[in-house]
This record gives sequence, structure tokens and C-alpha cells, in this order.
Amino acid sequence: MNKVAAFAVSAAVGLGAVALHSTAATAADITFGILGPREYELPVNYKDFFAFVQYSGTNSTSQFFDNKGNLSSMPRQNLTVGLSKFVWFTTLDSLPGVGIALEAILPEVYLGTRGANERFGFGDTIWGVATWVKPTANTTLGIQTFIQAPIGNDYFTNNYYANYTSILFDAQSEKFSFTGDVGGVFRGEQRTPGAPVVNPGTTFHTNLRLGYKLGIPSFPVEPFAALDYQYTTGSRLALSNTNILNSQNQDLALGAGLAFLYDPKQSFTIRYSRSVYGENLPPTNAVYLKYVYIP
Repeated sequence: MNKVAAFAVSAAVGLGAVALHSTAATAADITFGILGPREYELPVNYKDFFAFVQYSGTNSTSQFFDNKGNLSSMPRQNLTVGLSKFVWFTTLDSLPGVGIALEAILPEVYLGTRGANERFGFGDTIWGVATWVKPTANTTLGIQTFIQAPIGNDYFTNNYYANYTSILFDAQSEKFSFTGDVGGVFRGEQRTPGAPVVNPGTTFHTNLRLGYKLGIPSFPVEPFAALDYQYTTGSRLALSNTNILNSQNQDLALGAGLAFLYDPKQSFTIRYSRSVYGENLPPTNAVYLKYVYIP
């Protein structure tokens, strides 16, 4: 497997820091926001293999977007989410030219707010599958779907089941790489102990990465630009079907980073992203890291 392919198998999913919608924690990050460049430059017709990916994202802010997109002050909040991902890449003899990935993802969450206790725990575990084809030698097109179950720590569980489904795509040229996805998060009823049952809103998102290939073998670094956007519809009280005021939100963030492709079986990515517009949530002001290892 060449260096590009080894970097690509970083994954069929790049879940951004998992949104926390529990009554205790209101921090959020853009869905799949931790996506790296060439994330979906995936191989086909390979022998089965395993990959491990460790994502990390830290968002620190003392501001909040109101329902008109204006920023106001709030106590500083520091949210760090790690995502430990285990991926088994396999194929089926009956489906030549089709790639398949089976994944399990464990979120690790830290939340600290000025004047409040710091908290650390595990978020809701995610399982899923991705499949893709290569319409041409330099493009990839596929679909991925994941189930998130409410089995995390009491403080960090979302208290609902969720499905993440998205279309993934990738295109490569001599000088540029372009990768991204578009999809949604579909949630079941939120049953938080001691609180009314809620029908959470649906999230729609897209994540785009444009990289520039320097073409310097002695300096295997690829700079890239990032765009992340999500919109979440309003939530409702399940019993009365009443809208929850200002429960809809959106976030548009731009960023830039570097991918270090220093080894055929390892790679490292770093990126900074910041919101340029939002509503009803803390802005993105985040540093993202990703490490890939293929045994």
C-alpha cells in the first residue's frame, strides 16, 4: 500500500467532536468537524486489514451566538473530545471493486467551565459501516451510516439514539486533493431522567477539505483549507408538541491545517478552525488533531 493509500484509510468516517445535548452539558461542535484532508481517498480491491485512528478536538470560547447571530459573553468553556476509532477494512468476492469498512468509535470527553467543576467521562459509543466505489481511478464515492447508543456516562450521554448518515466523496489531481461529505443526524426521543421527554431537532451538515500537494518528497507535508457547516432544526416537547424556544442552531466555520504524510502506515494532521457565523450556540474556536496507525 503506498503512502497516499495509507493516509486515506484513516477512515470512512471523521466524526467531529460529538455534540452534547444533555441537560448538564450544552457544548457542541460541528458534526464530522474533525475530518482531515484526503479522508475519503479510499482504496478498493485490497486484502483485509485493520486501522486505528485517534482524533482529538479542543474548543475554547467565552462567547455565545444569539438567535440573530450576534456574539455575547459567557463564562469560558473548554470542551475537549477524543475519538478512538477501530476500523476493519474488508471486501466481498461477490462485490469486486467495492470497499467496506466496519467501525467502532469510543468518545472521551472533557468539559470545563469557569466557576464550575471540571468533568471527564465517556460519551455515547458509535458503531457503523461505510461502503464506497471508485468511479474513476482518482475519485471515490460512497455512503456511511452509524448508530449512536445512549450508553455513555450520565453527565455526557445524549439520552437518545441517533443515526448519522452521509454521502462521502473524494477527487484527486496532480496538485490538489478535494474530499468531503454531506449528510444528516437523525435522533430519537431524548429521555433525560427528571426532565420532560424531548423530540430533538435534525442536523444537516457538510464538511469540505481542499489540499495542495507540494510535491516535495523530502518534505511530505500537505497544507489544506477547511469548511464546516451544520444546521439543526428546533426541538419539541414530546407530550405537548410545543417548540422549544431558540433550540435551532447553525454554525459555519473556516479553517486551515497541515497533514504530515511521513510514513506509509502512519500520518498526523493538525488544523485550526473558527466560526464566521452562528446562531444559538458557542462559536467554534478549535484545534483538531488526528493520528493514523495501520499495523
